[in-house]
Amino acid sequence: MDRKENLVLIAAALLWMMVSAETSPATHLPGCQDKCGDVSIPYPFGTSKGCYFNEYFHITCDTKITPPIPFLWSSNLKVLSISLDGHMRILTYVGADCYSKSGASESPTGSYAVLPAFPFSNTRNKFFGIGCDTIAFLSGVDIRGQTYSTGCLSLCSDIGSVTNGSCNGIGCCQIPIPENLLNYNASVGSVRNHTDIWESNPCGFAFLAEEESFNFTIANLTNIKNTTLLPSSIDWAIGNQTCEEAKKNVTGYACKAYSDCYNSSNGLGYLCSCSAGYIGNPYLPDGCQDVDECKDSNLNKCLKKCHNTNGNYTCSCPKGYHGDGRKDGQGCSADQLLLVMIVVGKHLIFRV
Repeated sequence: MDRKENLVLIAAALLWMMVSAETSPATHLPGCQDKCGDVSIPYPFGTSKGCYFNEYFHITCDTKITPPIPFLWSSNLKVLSISLDGHMRILTYVGADCYSKSGASESPTGSYAVLPAFPFSNTRNKFFGIGCDTIAFLSGVDIRGQTYSTGCLSLCSDIGSVTNGSCNGIGCCQIPIPENLLNYNASVGSVRNHTDIWESNPCGFAFLAEEESFNFTIANLTNIKNTTLLPSSIDWAIGNQTCEEAKKNVTGYACKAYSDCYNSSNGLGYLCSCSAGYIGNPYLPDGCQDVDECKDSNLNKCLKKCHNTNGNYTCSCPKGYHGDGRKDGQGCSADQLLLVMIVVGKHLIFRV
């Protein structure tokens, strides 16, 4: 998906928010659960058979917990949110390795995740290493079965050399992750087992997380030990075909009426978005509904009169005026006869 296509999806989401107060298009199939706890579950996702597009879109809703918590199908990954622009936020684990004063490792924990189908977002996530004597390792497998290994080094001789908000290798390091990363395992190592910095930083940490959700501070050198989970982002899409390939199978094609198709930019498959002038869920039959731009002056460029049409609108001028009626066009100008009548009327008024 290129920059233009991303902007189209963002614009559609913004349009949805602007008009959602007046209209409430369906987000799920009839008779299906639309929420699990506080998390909305829009189709193609669903919590029960017949309510999701296929098994990869199955969300397990644990109702034994109050409030209920949604999990990604066939995993222990908690779902935070699902958006129709192809993103899902989940919680992933923080890996840690703490040492005793003598340098002995104390119960290290790793960070790993196995996704059923959708890859981690390479544009929203980063891999982080935290500590003053930390080697953070990341290995994984992409959606095509290719293996991947990388890492970063974070060092500092004392806490005073660390800067809040800076993740440049002094107390914190970060690196991008590759496209199509489906499974990963993060582990933590050390150069000198934190013996030189043990008093102020006995632990090292490694994790994959949303870049916007994690802002490094000096306090993270110690307090992140109490954090076991952090948000990360997944890029979801329909199937493993391109738009062109999927359109050949009319019955299996996911994009419904008044919607457009975009190839996924990360992983396989495609996404749907309601066409310009429509809002709603493009994966549902009749899910994309016409926007009445005339009801909101922020959505139209009409100077005088607005006429809603299917997927668009037109402007016109009142009787006695001519022009295209648009603020960004010719506007509305009084007809010659009307001008004469106005001038005569004023003249008569002043004579009286």
